[in-house]
Amino acid sequence: MTDLFSGDLATVSAEIHNLRAALLTSDVQVTWEEAEGLSPGEIVTRYVAARGDDGTRHWLRSLAVEHDAGNPFGLRVVDELDGIDGRHYLAAA
Repeated sequence: MTDLFSGDLATVSAEIHNLRAALLTSDVQVTWEEAEGLSPGEIVTRYVAARGDDGTRHWLRSLAVEHDAGNPFGLRVVDELDGIDGRHYLAAA
């Protein structure tokens, strides 16, 4: 039973991340390099350019959520996307 869980968590997490990115890129027809290499600014720019393309916007929003999760103390890309869509939320006090 211990052999099943003896794998390196970082390796398993990386494999899951790679599999998820590969699935996402096949859905929206972009290359692996594009999905992994998008900066926050590029995510926002592509989001604006994808007006009316809900599938691409959903994918870009998921990349923004992933980026924000990895940078909990930085500016939130999701907030930028919400602002573009006209959604404004007050932070909880």
